Amino acid sequence: MLRLLAWLSLCSMLGLLTSCSDFDKEFTVRSANSTVEVYTDGTAFVSEHFDIAVKLAMNYGGVYVDIPQRFVDAAGGVHWRDFQLAAARRDGLDEYYSRENNVPGYSIYIGAEHCKDCSADLPTGLTKIQIAYWLGRLVRQEGDREVLFLPAYMGRVHGQGAKKTLTLKLPPGGTLRPSQQDRAAAYDVTRSAPNELLVSIPAGKGDRVLPDIEIEYPAGTFVTVTSGKRIQWWLSDHFLPFISILGPLIVGLVAILKFRPYWLVPAPSITADTKITQSISPALAAYLFRNWKADAGKAAFMASVCHLAVKRTLRISSLGEDAEASDLLAKQDRRKSKAGRAKWYDLPAATRLVFKGIAKEPSAGDRRRVKNARPDVRDELHRTVTEEYQKIRGKDRCSLAAAASILALGIAVASLSGLLIFSAAISGLLFVVFLVVTMFRHPERFPVATGTAEQFKQALGLMVGLPVMVIVALVYIGTTEVISEQWPFLMAILLHIAGIIAVLAMSRMPTSKQRRIRNNILSLNRYFHGEIDGPAMSVECYEHYLPFAVALNAEQRWTERFNLWRESEKMEAYAPDWRSSS
Repeated sequence: MLRLLAWLSLCSMLGLLTSCSDFDKEFTVRSANSTVEVYTDGTAFVSEHFDIAVKLAMNYGGVYVDIPQRFVDAAGGVHWRDFQLAAARRDGLDEYYSRENNVPGYSIYIGAEHCKDCSADLPTGLTKIQIAYWLGRLVRQEGDREVLFLPAYMGRVHGQGAKKTLTLKLPPGGTLRPSQQDRAAAYDVTRSAPNELLVSIPAGKGDRVLPDIEIEYPAGTFVTVTSGKRIQWWLSDHFLPFISILGPLIVGLVAILKFRPYWLVPAPSITADTKITQSISPALAAYLFRNWKADAGKAAFMASVCHLAVKRTLRISSLGEDAEASDLLAKQDRRKSKAGRAKWYDLPAATRLVFKGIAKEPSAGDRRRVKNARPDVRDELHRTVTEEYQKIRGKDRCSLAAAASILALGIAVASLSGLLIFSAAISGLLFVVFLVVTMFRHPERFPVATGTAEQFKQALGLMVGLPVMVIVALVYIGTTEVISEQWPFLMAILLHIAGIIAVLAMSRMPTSKQRRIRNNILSLNRYFHGEIDGPAMSVECYEHYLPFAVALNAEQRWTERFNLWRESEKMEAYAPDWRSSS
């Protein structure tokens, strides 16, 4: 039943996606005319008129008009100019409009508003679309000349069967610059008046990117530009490329900061750091020494038992698995006695957990089998030690801030380049792939619902929701055209997505403090074996480090060193009060 429902849902979704609007079937552009009036400050006022025939009663409800903002000169330089919309009309009346970003500039939608209670269809027949807007300064300095550059963007108007005309009203004194390309095959330029040029773009079979029109003027023709304004233009020209590379630069900086301690290899330690044993529990030392392997749990448990003994919280018969515990610190002493409270809360959380596990075991007289408590506390001990390790780590605010910054930059690049939905579709695909892989690798993170209704919702989400997301994303990616100007920024967006994944992956790496603690644990193991210097041997030193020696599987070697020291000191037999007779 669920498979049939999923199949029907996917079929209906595919039908909905394949019924998207086709401009050429619904509309025909009969004529397209544009007038560009350039002023002496270098700005221009543009008015465009389109005669559009609506062929189908069921249609998209409007058209998109591309507005240029990104101009490329003959030398390959990119210039970004300001845009300000003045009017958007249909049949002489103000019409609803919306704007979308794109690399060349804006795409302005003019037509009926798409909403729940609105009729989104235009009536069949001839309709007139008009748009008027201001463009920022279109003049650049070249030596002792000033060059006015105007885009021949009318070649990309929908409906290639229509002829386009472009009227340019210019300041006097200009000379048309010959293009390096074959302009004759693209459009004709004639002088219709002393200060007016008429550009005729013939009908074509497909959209074309036509060479820009460049007109030379003597220096001083246009209003002198201040240095502050030039800086503002330069920043606007390079803003989008700058934020496109800023995200990968942040990833590189995070990688340098993360991997820097590995490059600077410290000299081998010649003495053990005694402070390390005051900041972590013996249980954590066992896990760090064994790289969090499965057998670390047993060593962590026995190290905690030894820690309880040397802290006089209980007495043990031996340091082996068959040890028995007795004389446990009573609960009322831990709560009421000041000395008992101090002794109890001075212990790490992992050590206190092991004590509680032993205290719950049934006793034979005053004795309890230590190993019987290990299965009951094994999982919770691992969680407690993990929490202790995470507290040492702290919050990696640097990585989180870097990931958030890269995400914001990626969204900005996608929005300004007109690839926001396209990028969201790619991100959705990656999210689904990650989710499915995680479900197979770690099924325990996705608990199965208990109730029938919850199970149905869960199955519906997995069998219908995820496939629908994948199909919607694939159809959108497959049917959306990415123009040549957008490809570099699409690559930049993909780098931003990869950068976020890399930063989040690096955030799981041990911090410098965590690595330093583990290195100190390894140095402590060398100290137990007599390979490096450390604190001078004494009874207090032996008992203090004994739980860590148990954690590092060096208890026998550490005890041998202690016995050699006792012999050298002619010390009598060692009978600690934390050991009970067998």
